[in-house]
Amino acid sequence: MKKILLFIILSSLMMVFLTSCSAKSYSFKESIDEIESIEIVSAENSLEFTVLKTLSEEEKEGFLEQFQMLKFNNYLGDPPGVHGEAIKITYQSGIYEMICSFGAEYVEDGKIQYLWKSCDKTDFNELLDSFLEEDTDG
Repeated sequence: MKKILLFIILSSLMMVFLTSCSAKSYSFKESIDEIESIEIVSAENSLEFTVLKTLSEEEKEGFLEQFQMLKFNNYLGDPPGVHGEAIKITYQSGIYEMICSFGAEYVEDGKIQYLWKSCDKTDFNELLDSFLEEDTDG
């Protein structure tokens, strides 16, 4: 009986571990249809940041399409907090998500909730740079 119980527990832990490590598209906290604005920011943290660029309506669609191609992983451990270049996605409700390559947070009423998501730093930075460069090309 103990062996069966141990096997079930270990099998369950393996399933949780393996599913949490699989890379997948970013899952937004709210519907994409509810997105009011997307900004590229330089963040001290999720509450203190400087807007580098606000994406136009035309840019939003292309950005979201490319952003959804990035593969995000869930991770365990202490969240590092969002800082550096990041994406701020604001919903019509006023709630927003701050996302950088090594972490993501959900901010509601000035309270930060950690999302434990990360992606490839190079891919993330290339995406941001491609939209920031559009300002200097025009």
